[in-house]
Order: sequence, then C-alpha cells, then structure tokens
Amino acid sequence: MLKYYLIEEYRKHASIAKKYSLIVFPIYIIFFVAIGASFINDILLIFPYQQFILLTMLSTFIYGFGVSSFEFLGRVNERGTLVTLTFILPLKMKKSYFYLYLRDAIYYTLFFILPTMIGLILSIPFSTLNLLQILTFSLSLIISMFIGYSLGYFSFPIWYGNRKTYYLLITILLIYIILVIFSILPFPPAEFQIEKDPISLLFSFLPIILFLLLAYILTPREIRDVSKEKENSLKKYKRIFKDILLSKEMEDVIRGGIIVKSLFTYFLPMLLLFIFIKIINMSIGKEVYNPLSLSVMLSIFSAVIYSWLTIMEDFEYMQTLPLRASDVVLVHIKAYFIIITIISLPIIILLNLQTPSLLPFSMALFYLNSTYLLFLTAYIAGPKITSLLFNPGIILRFSLYSIVPGMILVIGTFEKSIYSITAVILTATFMLLVSYINFRRIKKKWIYF
Repeated sequence: MLKYYLIEEYRKHASIAKKYSLIVFPIYIIFFVAIGASFINDILLIFPYQQFILLTMLSTFIYGFGVSSFEFLGRVNERGTLVTLTFILPLKMKKSYFYLYLRDAIYYTLFFILPTMIGLILSIPFSTLNLLQILTFSLSLIISMFIGYSLGYFSFPIWYGNRKTYYLLITILLIYIILVIFSILPFPPAEFQIEKDPISLLFSFLPIILFLLLAYILTPREIRDVSKEKENSLKKYKRIFKDILLSKEMEDVIRGGIIVKSLFTYFLPMLLLFIFIKIINMSIGKEVYNPLSLSVMLSIFSAVIYSWLTIMEDFEYMQTLPLRASDVVLVHIKAYFIIITIISLPIIILLNLQTPSLLPFSMALFYLNSTYLLFLTAYIAGPKITSLLFNPGIILRFSLYSIVPGMILVIGTFEKSIYSITAVILTATFMLLVSYINFRRIKKKWIYF
C-alpha cells in the first residue's frame, strides 16, 4: 500500500512542474553543502565545534518537526487524496496516517539527507573531512530529522484530540530547545556526534520509537475537529475590514488556527536563529548583529505565513465564483500584512529596547524585505505556493531576486559607514521598484486558478 502513497506524492509534484524539476532542490543542497564543507576549517575557527554541531542538529530537528506539522495539520485536509478517502478504502485510519508518515520520511530522506551526504562527499578533495566522519555526521543528521518528524506525527492526534494538550506540548518543546541551546539539557544526536558515544546513539533512537508508537496508538478511527463551534463572525469582520473577501479570509485564519500554526513554523526557527546569533556575538566577543540586521532576518522567516494562507482555499469552489486568481492573491497579501504585524511588531520592539532610536529603521527594514519577498512570491507562485518549490525556473528566479538583496541589507547594517549606508539605500530603492512592478503585474498574470 505504501507504494500508492509514494506514487500519489510523485504525481502531485509532477503535475505542478515538469518531472525533472523534482531533482532541483536536491541539486541546490548538494551545491551549497559542498561549497560550505570546503570551508569547514574556516567556519570552525569562528564557531566552536560543539556549538556548531548542536545548532546544526537542532536546526534539522526543527526542520523535521516543521515539515511534519505542515503535512499532518495542513496538507492532510486536501481533497481527493488517499488519506481523506480512507473511509471508503479497505484501510484503517491508523495505517493510512502511518503510511503518510513513511511516505514523507522517505521523500525527505531522499531530497534532504541524501543530497547533504553527497555534497559532503564531493567536498572531500577540498576539505579535511573523511568518509567515516561524513557517514557519522549524516547518521546524526537523519536521526535529528526523524525525531522532529516523529514528534510532528505524534502532535497530530493530540491536535485533533485536545487543543490545550497540544499547546502544552508546544510550550514544553520551546522550553526544551532553549535549555538544550544553553547546555542545560542534552540533545542525544548532538551528543552522539560530539562524543561518538553508543549510549547517546541508543537514546537518540528512543524518542523516535516512542513518538511513533504513541502517534499510531492515539490516531483516532475518525478524524473530527474538536475545536469549539464558533459563531459566524463574518459581519463583525466586515465592519472592521470593510472588504468582504478580507473579512472571509480573516475569519478562516481564526477558525483554521493559522496564527497558532504559524507560531511554530515561524517563531521557533526564528527563536533558534536569534539564540544562535547571540552565541556568535559571544564567540566573537562583540555585537556583530544589531537590531537592524535582526529585523531583516526576521522578515525572511515571515515568508512562511503566505504559504499557510494559500492552503486554506478550495480552488475548485473559487473557480465557480466571479473571481480572478489575482483577487485571492491580493486578499492573501492583505491578510499577510495583518498577521506579520501582530506576530512580529512586539519582537521588533523587544529587539530595540536598548536602542530605541533604531526602532523606526528596524521597522522600515522589516517591512521593506517582507514586502519585497511577499510580492515576489505572490507574483511568481500565485495562489498556490506549492508551485514555488518544484519548478526550477521559479526556484532560480526566486533565489536570484531574494538572496542577494537580503544579504546586502544584512551585511550593510553590521556597521555604520558611508559605504554601508549607500549600499542599503541603493538596495532598498531597487527592492521598492521591483516590488512595485511585481505588484502591478499580479493582476495581469494571475487571471485563472
């Protein structure tokens, strides 16, 4: 039965873009990993080895948890899939979701872990790494990802069983990550990679087995949304926003728990980054990153909000309404700005508590890069964000237009000099111009769903 789940996933991605497009993302990973590994000695001169390994494994763990949560709490609601049609198949719900776990575990191993390993192997002639070190590191990496992915699978029945318990789980996870980063609690895969201790390896497998068993046992026979019934608030939202489509969007955001779901796919990685930067500043002995550069980094993470907004829509239903695809995209844009303001504005203020004079500039840089990435994503990918991930042309254009300006803004805000200020002003002008052009072209490009 597993092969049918694999075939379904392949056909879904192949229908979005050309078949060969599936290898684009792995090629990107191979290239950048090979380049980065070639300078591993220089990297370790800046970052202590133990901190580098710990943050690498934690980042992989959070990545696994994020994509798993997105799968089990988001994509499982898509219509016409094997999971949603389980009730008419000779298949138990528990097995159906377990096959879903295995399917994505296989795909992410092939498209994330394997390319990482290949990139490391390709760097051997240009680095001091050997094959045994690479195999050990890859094992630690895959264990970290599977712990996160299994935890995401385990959180799925909890979400549909008891929301308060789910929020408690997320809170405990956040506290655990903070304690691990400050070396108060261990993270077994990192301990194994650093110490090469078989006991740590054994303890690394235990969470995977435990989360898998609990997830399988707790998966209900029938998926029912246990959230409390909410009254129709469309009229109330319409009085606030004046726009019926935006009012409907914001009601969907609240009912669908999009803000809550965005917190752990947006807030957790962002928190990890900020703690990582704090460690960098401590290692170097000076504050390299300031509120300005951190605000730019914060805006990069905000792009994930748009992807959550796009999974709410039923495009088959939208096609029956007197709407163009661009109308839905523009509503997503409005909702995006409302959500990132609610989530990010308190963080920006917190970052500038010691430097209140930089607050206006931090906010300006945050909204500049957020707007730029949003209009770029909306224009290139349209109402269906999944097309952004598997089309090589889209990936190439998005990378060229997003990485370079973002790097200039981050580096340009490190120090105050005439050269850095000039670079930031010129880059900001370019980004505003491109944002304006992309925004104007959305209506012309996205007519049909």
